[in-house]
Amino acid sequence: MGENIKAAEEKRKTVKPFLKWAGGKQQIVKLLLQCLPADVENRTYREPFLGGGSLFFALQPKKAILSDANKHLIQCYKWVRDRPDLIAEYLQEHYKNNSEKYYYKIRELYNQSTNSTAQAARFIYLNKACFNGIFRVNKSGAFNVPYGKRQNPNLPNIHHLRDVSKVLASAEFTAKAFEKALEGVNKNDFIYLDPPYPPLNNTSCFTHYTCDKFMNKDQERLAGVVRDLDTAGCLFMVSNAHTQKIRQLYRQFNISPLSVTRFITCKSVRRKVEELIITNYEVPL
Repeated sequence: MGENIKAAEEKRKTVKPFLKWAGGKQQIVKLLLQCLPADVENRTYREPFLGGGSLFFALQPKKAILSDANKHLIQCYKWVRDRPDLIAEYLQEHYKNNSEKYYYKIRELYNQSTNSTAQAARFIYLNKACFNGIFRVNKSGAFNVPYGKRQNPNLPNIHHLRDVSKVLASAEFTAKAFEKALEGVNKNDFIYLDPPYPPLNNTSCFTHYTCDKFMNKDQERLAGVVRDLDTAGCLFMVSNAHTQKIRQLYRQFNISPLSVTRFITCKSVRRKVEELIITNYEVPL
């Protein structure tokens, strides 16, 4: 990691993500920081598969363009940025009332409601109280993840949300598919891409970020976009599953394996698996 990144990391206040996101990178974020280009602090940071934003919160870039195909997620981020205190009030009520019956009541209300501060607080509560932090919707677009049986869900408090709000203050948000989100990039951009991973076996738990799955054809489209980013002179880092298919798609770039402990099935089975870090610049791994 470049000395400028180390110095900035020592100065900034640690702010953790406020959401639990399936496939999130919080447990390996320190390794990801070591894989960043030395001049990342001088680049516009782009992340088109935002999710929980672990790398963004760890890096806290001066300028960021954050996007995700999940419009509910992006709406939540905007409300946390703009109204952290009010969201904290709503979350206190959710915490006090949490139970299995209450969870399903809020889930039903969430699916019947539209964008608002209260809806953003419901999003956070459901995320923390549901099974494994999964965001999954049915064909009608309704959130349908069951209760996670957490007596005391780890909801962010007012101090955490205020810190998050400060970090998000300089970020620009868009709710777009990755191809649209990456239109207009330039050679001074750094792009971190953390797409939904292909399943490692037939029992792997698949996360639905939107009404559509992220299939093999989407992985191929993404690899094509990444090649375009390289041609445009951008620097990028991709996280993905360690499969023969992914290695083949990115064979022209630098590929480094990384050992990670993950839930690999819908039955909460944790296992050491290898992921890949793919870049178009040299990394120390």
